Amino acid sequence: MKSLIRRTWWFGWWLLCPAAVFAQTPEKSNAVAAYVELLSNEEAFRHVSMSLLAIDAATQQVIASYRPQTALLPASTLKLVTTGLSLLSLGSDYRYRTSLYYDGTVIDSTLAGNLYIIGGGDPTFGSADSIATPIDEVFSYWVAALKANGIHRVAGDIVADETFLGAAETPESWMWGDIGNYYGAQPSGLPFCENAYSIVLTPGQKEGDKTTLRSCYPFIPGAEFINEVTTGAPGSGNQATIYNSPFSELQRLAGAIPVNRDSTEVKGSNNAPAYTCIYYFGELLNRQGIHFDGALRVVSTPEISFTPRTLVAYHLSPPMKEIASATNKISNNFFAETLLKTIGLQRKQNASYDSSLRAVRYLLDSLQVPASGFKMADGSGLSRRNYVSAQFMVDYLTMMYHSEAVEDFFYTLATPGDRGTFSTLLRSSPNKRRLHAKSGSMGGVRCYAGYAENPQATIIFAILVNNFNYKISDIQPKIEKFLELITEW
Repeated sequence: MKSLIRRTWWFGWWLLCPAAVFAQTPEKSNAVAAYVELLSNEEAFRHVSMSLLAIDAATQQVIASYRPQTALLPASTLKLVTTGLSLLSLGSDYRYRTSLYYDGTVIDSTLAGNLYIIGGGDPTFGSADSIATPIDEVFSYWVAALKANGIHRVAGDIVADETFLGAAETPESWMWGDIGNYYGAQPSGLPFCENAYSIVLTPGQKEGDKTTLRSCYPFIPGAEFINEVTTGAPGSGNQATIYNSPFSELQRLAGAIPVNRDSTEVKGSNNAPAYTCIYYFGELLNRQGIHFDGALRVVSTPEISFTPRTLVAYHLSPPMKEIASATNKISNNFFAETLLKTIGLQRKQNASYDSSLRAVRYLLDSLQVPASGFKMADGSGLSRRNYVSAQFMVDYLTMMYHSEAVEDFFYTLATPGDRGTFSTLLRSSPNKRRLHAKSGSMGGVRCYAGYAENPQATIIFAILVNNFNYKISDIQPKIEKFLELITEW
């Protein structure tokens, strides 16, 4: 990687790369361009929308091009914009902080006051991802810190402050069928377990029987589950889904799970993460010998404190580089949405979606990346109001390639064989490790964007395929052939 990266900082790169403004016609003699022309005339691709562009990073020579100005749904390839701008704007070493305070006085080992967990927006707090510190470890350290401060009983409340990112909100363009599922969890100031929960369902004895809800973690105090999931046919797969509203404690489970499994896991979004967090912390306090007999309270809007608070302990998230890497490699929507809102908070002092999206546009303008062929509605690509052209994506990736964050950005990209969506990509290709990219998929959408490093050159590419009604098994091999060719070019 280091031998191929050009060390030029982003400033002025646009003036040096006029080919990035308008895609040129590729040379007809190269194998990639010939394959793209052949692909565009195949039966399966004659009825789809496709935008494609591949260029040589050093010379800006266009290697292959097909309707590069056409803006299409990017799905999760949009996370490249969110993560890259996070690295440039916040820094690779940026860390979120979650803190434990108390107010009042300690008399005879009793705190005559409240405990406060102050959220800092850390999307990894309580996460099961390998980059996160296990929540039991964090809470145990906090309990030990309380004891070290002479506190063995709490006579007041445990207060969760989730005001860091402002009011919780869901992008208005997200589909109803998505927001109740784990990948539709909304970001918040005090996240917990990625603002999601997992339930385990047991099927009935035969097809059509009711199912049994066996367990739920984390437990959501006050939540009401309506289980309408039935038992499906053998081999029918997990067809269960969860519907909820950000303004209701009701969780409706619908669909079916196969009869031939002992159990099936279904994951939903938790709309009360801060309350869930302090519930678990309060339970641990009691188990660890710090008696707590107050109330659990959540603060969602800033309050003026008239009582001095004492810092007990705090927890720092992994650095931004690691969070961005997990965001891209396992395509974590929750992480991506939190990063977008953090950009808004830093640049506009407001983490609303409106402010955050304006902050992105401001950053792209300052980095001289033309925003034609680009419309952003969220940070993860879940919205169907996101539109990106191959030209914009290649322009953006070219800017990142010339930026000071290029090595850290490359670190966040997946290569075939990595965990997540790239685990089976280009399985038999001898050059597959040359690919550093992000995939994106949803119904009728399959996209890839990134870099292919060859001994002679680095290729910057984007391929977006939309609106296909063929089986993905008919589309995917054709796209992978293109990816294989650019690793060999």
